[in-house]
Amino acid sequence: MSITEISYPRTVTMTELIDTKVKDIFLGIDTQFNKVMLNALMHGIHTGVVAVTLWTATSRDSHQNDRRPRRIFVFIVLALYLLATFNFYCGWAQNVLYFSTAGKCLWETYKSKCTQDTPILMTLGIDATLSTVLADATLIWRCWIVWGRKWRVVLVPIACTTLAIITRGIITYYSSFGPVENMSPQAQYLEKIGKFRVNWAVLYSASILATLLWCTIFIVYRILRVGGIAAGMRVYHSLIEMLVESASLYSAVIVVLLVFEVRSEAAEIYIEELAIATRGIVPTILVGRIAAGHARPDDSWSESTTSSSLQFRSSLSSQSDRESVDMSRGSESDLSPRVTLDLENGLEDSAES
Repeated sequence: MSITEISYPRTVTMTELIDTKVKDIFLGIDTQFNKVMLNALMHGIHTGVVAVTLWTATSRDSHQNDRRPRRIFVFIVLALYLLATFNFYCGWAQNVLYFSTAGKCLWETYKSKCTQDTPILMTLGIDATLSTVLADATLIWRCWIVWGRKWRVVLVPIACTTLAIITRGIITYYSSFGPVENMSPQAQYLEKIGKFRVNWAVLYSASILATLLWCTIFIVYRILRVGGIAAGMRVYHSLIEMLVESASLYSAVIVVLLVFEVRSEAAEIYIEELAIATRGIVPTILVGRIAAGHARPDDSWSESTTSSSLQFRSSLSSQSDRESVDMSRGSESDLSPRVTLDLENGLEDSAES
């Protein structure tokens, strides 16, 4: 590939761009465009999920809606959707600035991509922080309900979510005020603390993953312990319940994202978009399932309810056993006089003969 020397005002000359640099520029611009396209696709799916969830939650009977805090559920669904919509709008607006300005050369497009406005970056960071808080808080709350409102079960995920909020704030600071030019996203968030180097992006994803795995394992264990594994259609319903209640899909996406971040792969940006979309879709499905009345009642997860049901079943079985014993005794008492009469009649007949 030959490059001719063409100078642009206030820019570098094209001779300063070697072949590998031009390839990296094309790859960066193409990745930015594909990222927004993927974001648009996932936002469309999120819109459909929100529409179905709100319609299902609001079409329930009034007596069922009074049992659950429907307004809180609707607020969480709408808040997650509005935050995702704002993130999609910012990405789309940036793409318009990159590719829709007449007279831009390749280098100017690349420079406009690298030098983003600080207020926009700060707003996107706050948007991501709020979305993380709502998504993790929803899953932690569900784990707390499933375990009969025991706080010791959710102390670890609460601490991990707090760490994720702190690391996300540090990432927002670096992306807004740190040096951006000639620095990769992985190197941008590296900081040396003592003898160790901290990658804040990896620590952020690891904190979210710790919260998800903790809640997923405890929710699945609780579902299997309380409900058990039944045959037939109950197995299917238990599988769906475990997938929705535990947000297993979100956990799987975060695991893949963490691997790509550690390896500094170029496809990390696409996995990140999937994680952002899943962060809003999975809690929406969970909240919609609860608001629609398809989840188990909150009281059914407590130990007292389980033990009382077991005691009730044992009392019923013991009562039935007592009734069967009484009936057998009654039948024996009814048969005994008949047997004695038959014996007496037989003895009299033998004596007469």
